[in-house]
Amino acid sequence: MTPNTLASENHCIPLSQLGEREKAVVHVTDLDDGEREALAAMGLHEEATFELCQQGQPCIIQVEATRLGLSREVTERIMVRRCGVCN
Repeated sequence: MTPNTLASENHCIPLSQLGEREKAVVHVTDLDDGEREALAAMGLHEEATFELCQQGQPCIIQVEATRLGLSREVTERIMVRRCGVCN
């Protein structure tokens, strides 16, 4: 099962499609190991809850007390669930 198939079954969207001030949970990432480890070290890992502060280039999200700037390329490969549909 591909990340996109899994994501669609769980009402996931790419992080790049969230609106500003929306909260979401990371569900699936299509990142290589190095990217995944770097983001996890900054607090953005599977099941992490975050808030989108600014959409665009860079996309700015807040994970706990940390703000991260992410490229559009990265945000298109991180699948999230809006908190309104989180389990």
